Amino acid sequence: MGASRALGGLLCVATVLVAALHIYFGYLSGAAIGMGLSFALPVTVGVIAVCVLGFWLGWIMVTTKEVSPPPAPAKSEEEESKSEK
Repeated sequence: MGASRALGGLLCVATVLVAALHIYFGYLSGAAIGMGLSFALPVTVGVIAVCVLGFWLGWIMVTTKEVSPPPAPAKSEEEESKSEK
């Protein structure tokens, strides 16, 4: 697994975690409701939109195949005989 694939997987996990924590602490936790700390809906839409874009980018990084470098060109017999002289 290449470094870009690992980074993409980490990005996917992080964006899901950020979105879930935003929803939980902004709307679902008892402390947020009791203290009046709920977020405005446009803020939530913006956070979720950024998280969706981040997850999509991470998914692309995870699922893209890595291209191996092309093999070195083989030397012809003429080039080998010239290099030996």
